[in-house]
Amino acid sequence: MDTASDHNLPKIGYLYHYPKLDHPTDKFRLDIFISSEPTEKHFDVLRLSLPVSDQNGVIDNLKVVHPWSHKNTYHVCAGVVVMEDRKGKKEEAFSFGGELKILTEGDQTRCSLVSSAPILEITGAVPINELFIEELEIILAKQRAAHGPDNNFESSLCAVPPQDLCLACVRELQLKLKQSADRTELEFQLLSFLQKEEHRLFSAGLKLRPEVTLDDIFGK
Repeated sequence: MDTASDHNLPKIGYLYHYPKLDHPTDKFRLDIFISSEPTEKHFDVLRLSLPVSDQNGVIDNLKVVHPWSHKNTYHVCAGVVVMEDRKGKKEEAFSFGGELKILTEGDQTRCSLVSSAPILEITGAVPINELFIEELEIILAKQRAAHGPDNNFESSLCAVPPQDLCLACVRELQLKLKQSADRTELEFQLLSFLQKEEHRLFSAGLKLRPEVTLDDIFGK
């Protein structure tokens, strides 16, 4: 039998939202619900971890739990979003950055990550997504290494608009795959996916000046 508190708990642990092509002003969003008690009806999030920018533009790993008594808004930097349950199981996503809003009401804390670029679910059920994210992490790791030990890379990563970073990465990866002489079948599929994704993002209203590259973004 349901109790009164049961009705205050979320019906789902997290939810991805994607803008419709006929509403280009919509944003990509990931809602995450952290509850006081597990429902055992879905993935019950215990804590949320994600990279955010501090006041100096340096990346810090924010950990959100219920109840939340700190700041309600944070600027999120590109990187992996980790949701963990009470059993140690994790669900992950990759974001190109955005804004996080946190609100605690009653038995749950709702976290909403809003971005102008796609928030990609990391799942073995979608090999293309996994390969795309692996390549993104390689691209960003190379940019970080090129900047050495200073904080210029982190401040640039936190400052760039998510849609610009996303489209610059898509184009960088397309160029890499086109120049590869021994592409695997999955890499062929990824190239096709990237071409379709770029077209879809343009259709959704995301634009990038043709001359903007990752080197421009990170000041190389």
